[in-house]
Amino acid sequence: MLTKKIGIDLGTSTVLVYVKGEGVVLNEPALMATDEKGTRVLAVGRAASELLGRGGKTRAVRPVRDGDGVDYGTAGVMVQHLIGRIIGRQRLFRPDVMLSVAPMVTGVERRTVLEATMQAGAKTAYLIDKPMAAAIGARISVATTDGVLIVNLGAGSTDVAAIAHGEMLAIDSIRTGGDALDRAIEVALNGAHGRRLDAGEAERLKLAIGSATPPANESWLEVAVADSNGTNGPLRVSSREVSQAIQAQLAAIAASLQRVLAQVSEGRRVSLNRNGAVLTGGGAQLRGIAEYLTARVGIPVRVARDPQSCVAVGTGMALDNLQVIRRGQHYIT
Repeated sequence: MLTKKIGIDLGTSTVLVYVKGEGVVLNEPALMATDEKGTRVLAVGRAASELLGRGGKTRAVRPVRDGDGVDYGTAGVMVQHLIGRIIGRQRLFRPDVMLSVAPMVTGVERRTVLEATMQAGAKTAYLIDKPMAAAIGARISVATTDGVLIVNLGAGSTDVAAIAHGEMLAIDSIRTGGDALDRAIEVALNGAHGRRLDAGEAERLKLAIGSATPPANESWLEVAVADSNGTNGPLRVSSREVSQAIQAQLAAIAASLQRVLAQVSEGRRVSLNRNGAVLTGGGAQLRGIAEYLTARVGIPVRVARDPQSCVAVGTGMALDNLQVIRRGQHYIT
């Protein structure tokens, strides 16, 4: 009972840690600050963000790049730091740890992640594919469902999976996520106004007035921009501009969902069309995205409760349901 059960969702922009009995105990930037040569870790997570913000001879390092690209050495160091923060100085009762990974990760890469987790102090290390973890965290009965679609909208990528009776029947992964939406907003506004958005302003626009569907009522937000000479100033942006800027990326997500539907048998497709899709991940917070996908794909779509935490919560919950996902499971004890 003294052994903690820890689930870790190491994403492109954030890392979330779930501990059984405590819930999500950590939600911080997936970021490390090292010295100039990259040989010594100075800070991790929020502390790293603050240190880098002060300038100086520090270097930013992200374990996950562009959705699926993982620096396993860096990831191991971050996992070690996270486990240390959770269990403290005591090392007698080592934790059971499960990490979520992108579904396209190879067997060799999975083994590398498991070994890094064991070296970080885990008693037992497990891996689970992000869509399966997201489904469990969304409180879907993955062992008994006759078919459901999961769309996990991360910062660097979107993973789509068809799940039935504890197995992933079909998967598709595209490098279109929240970061791609932000870049699309930046490009569109630069082209329309000849102004460059300050860092973080595109995301602020997306969250504050962005919508996947045309907004019923026009709204506006003033953001900070710079012109070609570097002169700073304000720019008033409409919700319609933001919505139009992200349509190509949203269409790519809808196409990915359609590809997964096309991969399954006709009989299974009946269940998937009936049960529809559940949206998880930070990108699921975009207004109107469920309605947009319903209109484009023709199936019911809903947003999971607390979508951003689903993968982390499901990763931790899966430690109590190993028999459900044992087939194809990778683990080291």
